[in-house]
Amino acid sequence: MRILAIIFIVIFSSPSLCATSLSERLRDAASSQAAAEKNIEALHTQATDQLSTEDYLVLSESYQTLNNRDAALDAASKAEQSAVTPYLKALSFYHKAQIHGIYYQNAEMAIQQLVAAEQILINAEDKTSQLLLNDVLHSFASAYNLRGQLAQGLTYAERSLKLARQLNEPARELNALIIGGRLALQNNQYQQAFYYLQQGVTLASKLEDNESLASLHFRLGMAFRKLDLHPEALEHFQQAAERYRALDRQSNYAYTLIYLAETYLEEPVQTDKAERLLQEAKLIAEQQQHVLRMALVNYSLGRVALLREQYPAAEQFYQQALQQFRQVNSATYTLEAALALVRLYYQQQQYPAATALLNELSANIAEAATYLQLRFYTSAALLAAAKGDWQQAYLAQEKATTLNQQELTEHLQQQMTQLKGSLTQSSDQTDVREEVLALQQQLSAAESRQLLLQLLLVGLIFTAFVIWQLYRRQLPAGPLPSQTELTPRQWSQFRDKVKQQTANTPLNLLLLLPRERTALQQRFGRKIINTLLQQVRQELDLPEVSACYSGSEMLWLATPTEHADALMPKAQQLLQQKLTALGAEPRIICTNLSLATLLGEHWQKDDLSALPEVIWFSWHLASNSQAEQATWQLEVEASHPRPCEWQAENLRTDMLNACKLGELQLWLNGQELKARL
Repeated sequence: MRILAIIFIVIFSSPSLCATSLSERLRDAASSQAAAEKNIEALHTQATDQLSTEDYLVLSESYQTLNNRDAALDAASKAEQSAVTPYLKALSFYHKAQIHGIYYQNAEMAIQQLVAAEQILINAEDKTSQLLLNDVLHSFASAYNLRGQLAQGLTYAERSLKLARQLNEPARELNALIIGGRLALQNNQYQQAFYYLQQGVTLASKLEDNESLASLHFRLGMAFRKLDLHPEALEHFQQAAERYRALDRQSNYAYTLIYLAETYLEEPVQTDKAERLLQEAKLIAEQQQHVLRMALVNYSLGRVALLREQYPAAEQFYQQALQQFRQVNSATYTLEAALALVRLYYQQQQYPAATALLNELSANIAEAATYLQLRFYTSAALLAAAKGDWQQAYLAQEKATTLNQQELTEHLQQQMTQLKGSLTQSSDQTDVREEVLALQQQLSAAESRQLLLQLLLVGLIFTAFVIWQLYRRQLPAGPLPSQTELTPRQWSQFRDKVKQQTANTPLNLLLLLPRERTALQQRFGRKIINTLLQQVRQELDLPEVSACYSGSEMLWLATPTEHADALMPKAQQLLQQKLTALGAEPRIICTNLSLATLLGEHWQKDDLSALPEVIWFSWHLASNSQAEQATWQLEVEASHPRPCEWQAENLRTDMLNACKLGELQLWLNGQELKARL
């Protein structure tokens, strides 16, 4: 008995042995839905106070297998609270990060959990902790990829790859190669992407890892697709889809179907086939309630409608995708969807709408991936040329040319870096010289093509400019347009005036907009919202209105706090009358915001730009509301001034945390809106 007791103590006091036993239980919980249900049933027969940290982690893994994200997060949180060792605490944070990132698609919350886990593990020397640290680094790379911060993601992918090789862990090395290839590919670093992916194929084949091979085929399909090699891309996508279907990986299978459809769309005759694949992917995404996947499907369906010249349907799909990408805080995809809308408006000659959207994107475009910057400045050049602003068109095209040259230079540097590495491993100098010569020839050809395209576009802009000037000189001189403005129309003027007025008297900000914006735009055109809001603004030329602004989305009215409650019904009634006159449903959403309460005493003008997020966030929370009233009145209460940091990059997360802490409360027609992801 004594010997048995000693063995028992040794086993259960050893972190690595406990971790090994836990690892086996976690693998079993993740192996199948049947195994997950069996684990849950077995653990639920025990009293709650008898469940250990390990039990809660197994429950969390089981619920993840069953796609029950709320129960999984609850179990992981209980594991964190009950953890008595640093390793188990870090593992609990890691589980929470996985749930936030994969199931809620909330990269910000995932990164918060990963930071906590890394702080615990960074100085640990035992192999079990280092293996978990490697998984944490890999998850960092995935989270930053979701946020569109590709350079930071690549840094973590390289750290994960280095640590996996130090630990001699081929499976983790393979995961690092896959995420590294994915990030490099998204940033158009093709040479680096192929370097990672080809190493990954070799390693996955050696390990006989079919799931990783499916992932690698998918990434290679993406690479060939970006290089416009569509037959090769289709071949790899089809291999990936077949492998995922055989493995019953429905989520991955749906993702592959989307890009298989996108590749078919490169040939308009394949539009029907692409739509069938997208509808299949949409069904899976809706069953799994995967917001990002649904957004990607809507984005692709927008492209289908665009190819069929069904412009209202295309705009509706793009708008839905844009809203969903914003919901999951995916910066890269949000920018892609917005730029697609810009091009759609340009095609329909809706230049004011395209320009307004492009101006919204300009603040953060410098942080975007190079290929998105190229799309932005190319669109800016086309819009400026269409409006006859030739100087701006030239400047935008010049910026696009610089970006093209920068991308080519970076591409060459990556190729030469890899060639230098191969010099130390290869004894055949002739092969190396031939490879260098081939790369130089490829670069020279690419640069020549880019230069010809840029010169052609610049020449077209210059020619149009000369023709316009000659035509303009023949026009008779006409009266100058009236410059009288009763209210500040430009957003910068509005912000300046509000800031100036608050120095003398407390102001409230009233925000109003139609709830059926998309339907109105489909029926009457893009400009209808702006026209409606302008009409309301002009009829509210009252002494109590300190400043007002009507953009393409909502009406802004700044008024002294003492007049806010009386002004709001007048504004609501006017907007609803305008909607009724159009034969539309008078459904509106509005809010009355106290600037002193929400922004505090010392606020910046840029804080105003973030306040519409109150509307979008509340609208999201109210999406399942049964409120049938024509008027949705949002009320916002704060326990102290400035409950959120309005210029924070993660504003939605900041608002969510403030709601959960009771610092911010949101109400819809007197009913409190509960904060949720």
